[in-house]
Amino acid sequence: MPEGQIDLVAAMQVLRDEILDTVEHGDRDPPGSEVFDALIRALSIGGESVPGLDLTLHDSVSRRLAWGDSEESVLQDAEMVFDRLMVAAERAFRDPADQLVVIEAMTQVAVTVARVVSLAAVARAARDRAARLREEIAQRQLKDVLEKQRASIVRLEFETKDQF
Repeated sequence: MPEGQIDLVAAMQVLRDEILDTVEHGDRDPPGSEVFDALIRALSIGGESVPGLDLTLHDSVSRRLAWGDSEESVLQDAEMVFDRLMVAAERAFRDPADQLVVIEAMTQVAVTVARVVSLAAVARAARDRAARLREEIAQRQLKDVLEKQRASIVRLEFETKDQF
């Protein structure tokens, strides 16, 4: 890792508490910590593409969604980290090139979060649609069975009426 990237990573780690507002959350992981951790990994690895960023971040975001966090809250947390990072990076880094590196890495992380959330939302919508279709099919089958029962009752009433 080049010397400049080591400095950026160290500086960003110093800003972690400020960016994540850890004071408000105490011992718990603050919302968006997976986004900040992905940013640190992106800065550590550097370069245009960040191998491994997608998997680790995907797992973290998927875990949050699986535990009941809404897509909106995950995106809001990423946006909050991004907004706080912009303010902290502008203040902490005087060199525009360093600011640009941090902003590019954070943009890549934010885009990855949005992609993971959108894929999860599409998958959930597909599951919801399939469940709704199964319910509609079950309702139609029940309606057909009820119609057959009604026809049988009418036929039996007609047959028993003739016997008495």
